[in-house]
Amino acid sequence: MPRFAAAVEWSARPLSEVAVYPEFRASAHVVAVDEARIAAEVSGRIESLPKRVGQAVAKGAELARIDDAAYRIEVERAAAQSRLIGDRVKLAEAQLDQARALANQGFISADALRIRETELAVLKSELAATRQGVEAARLQFARTTIRAPFAGIVRERIASVGDLAVPGTPLLVLSATDNIELRARVPTAQIGSLRAAGKWELAAGGATHPLRLLRVSPVVEPGGQAQEAVFSSNAALAPGLAGEVRWRSQVPHLPPAFLQQRADGLGAYVERDGKPVFVALPDAEAGRPAAVDWPADTAVIDEGRFAIGLSANSAAGNGK
Repeated sequence: MPRFAAAVEWSARPLSEVAVYPEFRASAHVVAVDEARIAAEVSGRIESLPKRVGQAVAKGAELARIDDAAYRIEVERAAAQSRLIGDRVKLAEAQLDQARALANQGFISADALRIRETELAVLKSELAATRQGVEAARLQFARTTIRAPFAGIVRERIASVGDLAVPGTPLLVLSATDNIELRARVPTAQIGSLRAAGKWELAAGGATHPLRLLRVSPVVEPGGQAQEAVFSSNAALAPGLAGEVRWRSQVPHLPPAFLQQRADGLGAYVERDGKPVFVALPDAEAGRPAAVDWPADTAVIDEGRFAIGLSANSAAGNGK
């Protein structure tokens, strides 16, 4: 039913009928949590780089192979040295057994027996060292074949077959496919609405995917006054995919058409005790929806709102 204030006809509607819940958007891109620059661990000429850029690889798949001839020889040499010391240990054990028998019969002195025992102990230590040498040689030999530390996609090939590699020489870049995150730059002023949204989605490549908010970085970028929000998704998103994160505010907003400029700034008229009352909204911006914390049944002046307070006889319309 229309009402009158200072000869101005007006009507009101509940906030629940006029409120809007604006959608926010932020640019985002998919990144691999694990992205490794695979490098050589031993020296040698690169014999094989079987994977190509963009090719998916399983964990443990061969990524590169380095000439292993010298390392195979080293394994064989270390193994031969270990066998030689092992044979000497067996001989020393036999000699010690014989010396103990002779010592029991009084044919050799206790000092001579201790010398035999010491010789055996030294040889056993040498045998342990040579066995460690064999393991070290085998480890170096194994490193001539470089395998994927995780399932992923080859992002870049840095080296080529025939190149001479040394420890630390980068060979390729591998990005994980099983562990990805979506990162978005969100203006600091929108972080509150982002946290409260409860529902987020990624729009990319002509499709939308539901997201889960994992965390928001507390660090604010000085230049853009933005913070990084990190999301996860059950969808198989490719690293490097770019799009928009979208969410809706859970706080009711007045449409821009309801905002008016008065002496107290931007605000809107609401009905209180049957009279229109101007309520200033300090954070409101012209042309944008304004967030309000009013109850859903707040009566917002609709029809006739622009005429209220414009005549000298409408002072009642400016009260608070």
